[in-house]
Amino acid sequence: MSSIVSFRVDKKLKARMDRLRHINWSELLRRYVESVVEQEERRLRASKDFTAMKRAVEEMDRLAKLCEGSEWIGEEEVIKWRRRRFSYSTQA
Repeated sequence: MSSIVSFRVDKKLKARMDRLRHINWSELLRRYVESVVEQEERRLRASKDFTAMKRAVEEMDRLAKLCEGSEWIGEEEVIKWRRRRFSYSTQA
């Protein structure tokens, strides 16, 4: 079953559309609206995959437990690698 959707365009644009009679405006707009809806649905699905987010949190927690009791400190490791990268990039 179909629904009717209407929208307004100014008179000048409508006159220009009327001159292009070979274009099926209804079909063109229907396809365009469908493509925009599909793009937006994909964007929303990609940005809110709660299952993937939950798995990521669980994996982070699992990895954090592996480091418990160790002397390794992530912050110091990041600083060390940044210093190495910076000192390497400044050598001529």
